[in-house]
Amino acid sequence: MANLGCGGRYHKDWVNLDFKSNNKDVIEHDLNTPLPFANEGFDVVYSSHVLEHLSKTFAPKFLKECYRVLKPSGIIRVVVPDLEQLARNYLLFLEEAKRGNRDAQEKYEWTMIELFDQMVRNFSGGEMLEYWRQNPMPQEGFIAERVGSELKNAIDKLRQSPIGKQVGERAKKSAEEIGKFRLSGEVHQWMYDEYSLGRLLQGAGFGNIRRCKASESLIPNFNKYMLDIEDNGDTRKPDSLFMEAIK
Repeated sequence: MANLGCGGRYHKDWVNLDFKSNNKDVIEHDLNTPLPFANEGFDVVYSSHVLEHLSKTFAPKFLKECYRVLKPSGIIRVVVPDLEQLARNYLLFLEEAKRGNRDAQEKYEWTMIELFDQMVRNFSGGEMLEYWRQNPMPQEGFIAERVGSELKNAIDKLRQSPIGKQVGERAKKSAEEIGKFRLSGEVHQWMYDEYSLGRLLQGAGFGNIRRCKASESLIPNFNKYMLDIEDNGDTRKPDSLFMEAIK
């Protein structure tokens, strides 16, 4: 089983790859290059919140690489931010915000950040982290429902950071520094919904394409690895689209 672009969420029973590694259980590899595996070597390939960081033109090549390293009847599971749900939230909160609904206005502000910040930011963390630093934070409960444990893990640390220093560091960035950041892998290069991701999987050769829940999978004993759920059963990244397909 291969976990491609594992970040900090991986399991020793898997072959884990990421752009950088600080653990013996994670292989350092640039996913913009061919996977360092032979054909048909894995029963499962899993990739969470990686595809949106690859360029639109490279994403089909990445999925074809996943297809190549899977055994016949192997399972791919791809997790990405759910563009459809974001778009639905945007339209819902926009209409209510125009009517003067204060609750909707605050949710609209966050939804705009969620939609665009990771695509347009020029510094690490972007406007999202600046928003999280607020204390109290408008719509904190709603944002926690959208983001999950990432918010809970970051919020205390962010609120203790000196704001002035970070603003100064952002102001000093040159065009070259911004360019290097934009190419560093943090920003989103594209977004996907169920239709577009399904088309990509189909184009890579996969069949039996389906949407599923965080805790639902054709992968045997998937939940024991705690890749998409927390110890208490909560979804790790609630803003996600979860899809599986078969080679």
